[in-house]
Amino acid sequence: MMKNNKELYDQLRTTLKQWVDLPDAQWNELAAIFHPKTVAKDDYLLHTGDEVYELYYVGEGLLRIYYLNERGKESNKAFPAQGGFAGPLATALLKMPSRYGIQALEDSVLLTTQYDDYFNLLDQHPLFDRLGRKILEWLLGRRELREQSLLQQSAKERYLDFIERYSSLLNRIPQYHIASYLGITDVSLSRLRSELSSDGY
Repeated sequence: MMKNNKELYDQLRTTLKQWVDLPDAQWNELAAIFHPKTVAKDDYLLHTGDEVYELYYVGEGLLRIYYLNERGKESNKAFPAQGGFAGPLATALLKMPSRYGIQALEDSVLLTTQYDDYFNLLDQHPLFDRLGRKILEWLLGRRELREQSLLQQSAKERYLDFIERYSSLLNRIPQYHIASYLGITDVSLSRLRSELSSDGY
């Protein structure tokens, strides 16, 4: 059952409390710039090269963030699900076209805000500035861990990390998307799963 608007905003507030517990006055200001949006499975929220306007909060459903290489091959970067954010913050700050795309893997319910409204709000109160800094630190930390994984871990180690990080999503993400995230082929992923299964995973 899809969440109603009050449930969506309550969930967003709960998510933000991990960084800053906003008093009612500031919360109401922030909530006012977010608006509900539904997106159907397989629809695209953003294509590579698009102008960047919106930040997305996932209230329900599942998205994927992907890159395209020069030959048009996709490489998955992340799978934001309930309680996660999606949107190219760095390119929005730099007023550059998006370096990646965003697609819904399931029917999803989002809260969205225009980046201009979001950035303007950060200047309105020290709590908003702190919140913006904490979210940026969180995004950069995840990006650093992802880059380290691709550079230093074996495919098996990356898959074990994926299982740990996305344990609740394993049956919701198609195998070919998981293989793309890991940087391996579908065949290699099948072999890896068989190997781990025989090891008791």
